[in-house]
Amino acid sequence: MKVRSIVATTVAALSLMLAGATGASATSASGTAYFDNGQPITANFWIQPIADNACGNFSSSAVMNVAPNYITNDTKFYQVGVGSVTVAGVTASVVGGDPAHLQWTNSGGARGSYMSGRVCGTFGTFYLGADVTASAFYYGNYRQAAAHV
Repeated sequence: MKVRSIVATTVAALSLMLAGATGASATSASGTAYFDNGQPITANFWIQPIADNACGNFSSSAVMNVAPNYITNDTKFYQVGVGSVTVAGVTASVVGGDPAHLQWTNSGGARGSYMSGRVCGTFGTFYLGADVTASAFYYGNYRQAAAHV
């Protein structure tokens, strides 16, 4: 009987976590680093709530106010739970053969590197998030900014 009670309590707690994870508002984060001359580089991430089908739209970016030599957006998705993550609708380089780790680099006067698409977690995903690293070479320096959701 005691094992049933523990299992029931665990299932109830997980249900509450899932209800909170699929709320009505989107989740976003950003992080900023600065070059020696004070210019910022910012990493941004936004994802809509993951619906019952475990999919949601996302966007990530690496942005600056000035044009660096190059700027890279490195986005790596992760999940809490079991299964895998798939990404669709985005043109980017897949890093290390991992379809959930994407990278896009812009140069030649571009002030940003942007990605957007749809990300899905398989059955058993309790939470789907990402780590975004914005990196650039500018003013003789290399800097990185990070965002985590």
